[in-house]
Amino acid sequence: MKILFKTIILTLFIATGFISVQAQPGGGRDFDPVKRAERTTTMMVDSLSLSTKQGEKVGEINLKYAKLMQEARNQNTEGDWETMRATMMSMRTEQNKELQKVLTTDQWQKWEKIQEAMWSGRGERGSNNKERQNKQKEKKS
Repeated sequence: MKILFKTIILTLFIATGFISVQAQPGGGRDFDPVKRAERTTTMMVDSLSLSTKQGEKVGEINLKYAKLMQEARNQNTEGDWETMRATMMSMRTEQNKELQKVLTTDQWQKWEKIQEAMWSGRGERGSNNKERQNKQKEKKS
């Protein structure tokens, strides 16, 4: 009986969490620049074994670019995703130039691999999204 009760409570807890995340704008994605920068910096410190000094500098760089990217998102009121994507990619390139100055050669190479792994997952979603968009255009024609 206790096991059944615990299972029901756990299921309700998980369902409530899932529903609350789905109800958030952006499907639960957090665009708060401070939180994004903190998450990225923490991940970099842990993954790359950064020194305290490197972690502080990386945190400053990540916050700077998280704020700039948030501004770009806020200014994209027309929904011009191609222009925004180009802007974001340009910002990411500049951010990487600054990060490369802080990281050692080994840390930079490891960071590039981490980024590549993160982007490869996004690319699949993006290509599926383009396929969906093309199908929708065909239906409208």
